[in-house]
Amino acid sequence: MSQDTVTVRNQTILLTGGRAPVTLDLARQFTKAGHRILVADSLQHQLCSASRAVVKNFVVPAPRTQPSAYISALLEIIQTEQVDYLIPTCEEVFYIAAGLAELQLHCQVFAEPLETLNRWHNKWLFIQRMESLGLVTPNTWLIESPEDLEDLLKNPSPQKLVLKPVYSRFASQVHFINKPIAALPNIDLRPDKPWVAQEFIAGTHYCIYGVAHQGQLRAFAAYSTVFTAGAGSCIYFESVHHSGLLHWLKTVVAAEQFTGQIAFDLIETADGILYPLECNPRAISAIHLFNLSDRLDLAFLNQEMGDHLILPQTDRPAMIAMAMLVYGLPAAIASQRFKVWLTAMMTAKDVIFQKDDPLPALHLGFVMGQFIAMAIQKRQSLQRVSTQDIEWDGAPINVSL
Repeated sequence: MSQDTVTVRNQTILLTGGRAPVTLDLARQFTKAGHRILVADSLQHQLCSASRAVVKNFVVPAPRTQPSAYISALLEIIQTEQVDYLIPTCEEVFYIAAGLAELQLHCQVFAEPLETLNRWHNKWLFIQRMESLGLVTPNTWLIESPEDLEDLLKNPSPQKLVLKPVYSRFASQVHFINKPIAALPNIDLRPDKPWVAQEFIAGTHYCIYGVAHQGQLRAFAAYSTVFTAGAGSCIYFESVHHSGLLHWLKTVVAAEQFTGQIAFDLIETADGILYPLECNPRAISAIHLFNLSDRLDLAFLNQEMGDHLILPQTDRPAMIAMAMLVYGLPAAIASQRFKVWLTAMMTAKDVIFQKDDPLPALHLGFVMGQFIAMAIQKRQSLQRVSTQDIEWDGAPINVSL
């Protein structure tokens, strides 16, 4: 079945997370496919604010601090604008999941309930779920106190560990520990803020992404880590064709009967074994690998695709050009990979600038200025402030309407 033979009527779609490049990309792809796109975000300046692909932008309350007001604002947009689909893109998906019962009375919501999403977002529950499916996983331990960590470090095997909070993002709090160590890392370990310790697995790191309906994978893309902003957030994306990764994701979404967007970080060892590290039940930058002609909108909206799977049909890499300059260039120089970086800059497409939609690239200065001001005021990193109002770290979400 080709995309030309699959049709779907035009829809009014509300995207959340207008600050994210992936949301801008989805807005452009959906609009070119004939859909009417609205965007909501709790930031005043968003990447999508200036895009001609977006009919209306809405500034809504911050979901982390005002979850009830956030859901109420979305409901008002949905009813006023006669929204057909609500598609979350970033971590606001957890707050939307908490309000799912009310939201899905008024439109289709592309998200699972919060309990399901937590099984993927929580790094300890995620590994347990993978093991229950019979999949190979790294040896992983739940760490709730300094004593737990001390006991683990007394054992000489494994010789290298990766330590990270149960709820975290961007690899911003990851610690690599080589045994023996002279002193414990200075981290806050307590039962209400648990961490996981994971056996370090050497190999090739992949990010994989899928769009699924009731356990059937509708779209798939994968890329390996080349350039990152800091320790974990990728800023350069080159499509990888890997049947093993595709089969792995099909197995997982089928077992869970999952509906929504889902992404995983995996390590492939030299002997071809895939080890899942963590999961992001939301959009990731693999969306940038799809072109307009791939019709990614069909994966979200069409319920009658049969076995048809949408894959990126071009091998041209993509990048966030500003991040490649700010983060990629210094890292390339430090690691003596300047020629690799230069080739990447010359061959990849920028995911923000488009000739027929140039204003988001110009508006990027306002977006970054907003984040810089927040970072200075809160004394936090740019990555941290970019998501601090939408993050969810497992606390109960009280949505009362």
